[in-house]
Amino acid sequence: NNINNKKPPIKGLWLQKRAPTKSHHPNCWDPTAAGGQPADLSLVDNVAKEAQEEAGVPPDWILRNDSSNTTNASPDILFSDHTHDPLTITTAKPDGTCLKRSLYYSCDLQVPRDWTPIPVDGEVSEFKLYSMQEMEEELRFGNSVRPAMRAVLLDFMMRHGVLKEKQNFKELKDAMRRERLILWQQV
Repeated sequence: NNINNKKPPIKGLWLQKRAPTKSHHPNCWDPTAAGGQPADLSLVDNVAKEAQEEAGVPPDWILRNDSSNTTNASPDILFSDHTHDPLTITTAKPDGTCLKRSLYYSCDLQVPRDWTPIPVDGEVSEFKLYSMQEMEEELRFGNSVRPAMRAVLLDFMMRHGVLKEKQNFKELKDAMRRERLILWQQV
């Protein structure tokens, strides 16, 4: 992260539209690349794998360009690892069943202006570059983004200071990282 440096304005955020064949939330919009975490890969190695599989991102943009080593960093490509600060999100079906708690680990990748992601593995039907205004409007009033990913995208906008409405900012940030305890009893 560039502490004390002015960041250039963000042109937009690439979102993927989930393929219509996906079993959960088909045709909903998601962050550029996402996936489950296998036990045999580090978080960052898995990000590189998923980004290549889903969006055609060259793995070396992530694996050789970590934010703590700026000597090898291209000015057009900047990887930021935020896996030390995961989001905790509890979701359920509309009827209240299938209560599930998930951890979401985020990384950011600034890509060259002339680069466009391409669907590679069939899990994505298309990509769209959302402006920050479009993204904020979608998160506030829309329903096209997969429900759990709304918090992931909101977190990105908060970290980059691009939200126009900053009311309840601290409460939102704290709520997305709050430890939750659910009590249950065995039958």
